[in-house]
Amino acid sequence: MKIIKKISDFVFFIFFLIFIPKAIITWTDFKIKTELPINDFAGFVVDSHENIYIGDDFYSIIQKYDRAGNFIESFRVKDTSGKPFHLGIDTRNNIIVTRQTGRKVTVYPSSERKESFSFYDDGTAKIKKVNTFFITRNHEKYGNLGTRFPAIWKLSGTKEKIVEQSFFLRLLSFPSMILVVLTAVILKFMVFIAEKWRKLRSKI
Repeated sequence: MKIIKKISDFVFFIFFLIFIPKAIITWTDFKIKTELPINDFAGFVVDSHENIYIGDDFYSIIQKYDRAGNFIESFRVKDTSGKPFHLGIDTRNNIIVTRQTGRKVTVYPSSERKESFSFYDDGTAKIKKVNTFFITRNHEKYGNLGTRFPAIWKLSGTKEKIVEQSFFLRLLSFPSMILVVLTAVILKFMVFIAEKWRKLRSKI
């Protein structure tokens, strides 16, 4: 039972490690230099160079991948505080972020993604759904065919998977951690029952 207790304690420790970077990234100007697990898919867009940008509501970030699916960089989405946002792109490859609540629109220029400027729309725009499919100006079609975890495929011509995170990153993602934590809770409950039973038997 000591081994089970140590395992459950370790799992809870890993779980809280998921939330520490969330707080740092969401509330500060922390520079993201590594790929993070996609916890809450906020849609994707593709630029004219076939680079893929995937949004994540959980960390309030956008992650960039090249046409071969290699991670390039991440940049923080400002002023969302972890709330849902919608991802768009214009003909000049500028990334456009709109909030699910409020009228603020933020543009991340193609020349420098870490810089941005904002404006407010007229309030008549409808809330857009998360992009699960995207068609480029060259009529190339892409789609997120993942279920629990995002998997971006190029659907035009020969069907090809472009972006799918590693097993390790998927394991660290929030959906996986929920299952892991439930397992840890069950293990802790088993330890609790076993200790109570041992004490009860010692009194007999």
